[in-house]
Amino acid sequence: MVYADYEYYKNKYYGTLPENSFNSLILKASREIDKNVNTRLTQTVIDNLAEEAQEQLKYTACALIDLIYDKNNDSKSKVSSISIDGVSKTFKTASSQEYINNKKEIINYLPDELTRYL
Repeated sequence: MVYADYEYYKNKYYGTLPENSFNSLILKASREIDKNVNTRLTQTVIDNLAEEAQEQLKYTACALIDLIYDKNNDSKSKVSSISIDGVSKTFKTASSQEYINNKKEIINYLPDELTRYL
């Protein structure tokens, strides 16, 4: 089961990825959420959540999509040093530890109803 659709991603989360990129990553993001919740998420469980908690779940899925996309895409790397005469440029990419820390921060957006016993 996926926890957000492209319409939410584009119109409420204000994501910038094209739909085909979103579609390829939403399953990975949803599985990441599944690994971090205290219950089996079915449509019934989601429907019984308060509206705010449902929004938190969708937001978390969208934030994970962007994180996974950034990790997989080198175009988001930042220049960390430049040398003019030697004509060199060094790019800084996120380390595995930075990715894990960012993922933990995003997972903290999940509603308490799903994670309070972890």
